[in-house]
Amino acid sequence: MHKKQGEHIQMTKRIICLLFVFFLTSSLVLHGSASQLSDYQKKLKEAETAKSKLAQNIKKTEKDINWNKKKRDEVVKELEALGLEKEQIEQQVQLLESAILSLEDAIAKAEQEYDEQMELLQERLRVMYKRSSSVWELDELLKSRNVNEFIVRLRLIRQIAENDQSILDSIEEKRLEIEELKKRKQYELEYAVEQVKHFMQQIEEKEISRSSLDREIKSDEKTLKQYLKDEDQLEKTSKELEVLIQKAQKSSGVYRGGDLVWPMPTNKNIYSYYGNRLHPIYKVWKMHTGIDIGSALNEAIVAAGDGTVIDAGYRGGYGYMVIIDHGGGITTLYAHINKGGILVKVGQDVKAGQKIAKAGKTGTATGTHLHFEVRVNGKHQNPLEYVPQP
Repeated sequence: MHKKQGEHIQMTKRIICLLFVFFLTSSLVLHGSASQLSDYQKKLKEAETAKSKLAQNIKKTEKDINWNKKKRDEVVKELEALGLEKEQIEQQVQLLESAILSLEDAIAKAEQEYDEQMELLQERLRVMYKRSSSVWELDELLKSRNVNEFIVRLRLIRQIAENDQSILDSIEEKRLEIEELKKRKQYELEYAVEQVKHFMQQIEEKEISRSSLDREIKSDEKTLKQYLKDEDQLEKTSKELEVLIQKAQKSSGVYRGGDLVWPMPTNKNIYSYYGNRLHPIYKVWKMHTGIDIGSALNEAIVAAGDGTVIDAGYRGGYGYMVIIDHGGGITTLYAHINKGGILVKVGQDVKAGQKIAKAGKTGTATGTHLHFEVRVNGKHQNPLEYVPQP
């Protein structure tokens, strides 16, 4: 994209240089002939074409800038959201660290209890090893002096056996508890590490995206600045050409007569008048060089007066357009014609009220309408001062 922009800037500069050389040579001629008028009009058309292409590039570049700024704003919002998420993750990590510490304390306590129970069990095993369990139990029972004492000793022996079994069960439970606590600790550690890793990766990707968008915006703004500079230069060139055309048109003939007529017989609604206005697309105040007449698609456009077609084709922001020379330096312009809607050719003579085109919305247009201009010696005038509104 930027390579094509650079090529167009270089092409525009070459056009400006050629036009400048043209002015140096043409300034030596005091009076314009018919051929000189044709040359001037050709150069003006080249300048207007270059301006139209620049307008298209300006529009596209502004669109690119706005799009990239929108994407950058979205990334910034995402980064801000990630910032909030980071705080939440940090809180979660702190909770996990606290939980891990609690788990470590629980593991240490469980291991201590496990060791104590193992020591108790080992002591019981040593005693039982020194004396056979069955002999000891029989010996204890024989020491009984009566039946009641025998029963008491028997219960005591059974209780000791149950206690030994309880110690074994408790030791096994502690062993399983310690294993479970260690598994939980390992899971919490891995989860915390994964969360932080995922978050940092998101941050890095968003920062890279924002940096890339910032570079594109900076590059597009630089290109736009050059486009606007070239547009100003071409505007200056166009005005200088208009002066030359005015001089040459002094000998181009007289007005062919008759009042100009309304260019759209079936529609009289004006929704944008001649003069300074807020441009509906570029959103800046610019001179509106004609009037915009509302229309339906393919609605008939007629010649405002007798004359000769001097231009018919596509002209950038004007879209498909027709220009008619009525003599005496008066021309009318009909723009935003539908594609395939031009019904006349350059050099063709037309009569007032003759159908010359079909309405459309080609070029820089927000909707279907006719942009109509009246020019005197190349300078735009208020059309309503020449053409009465029905």
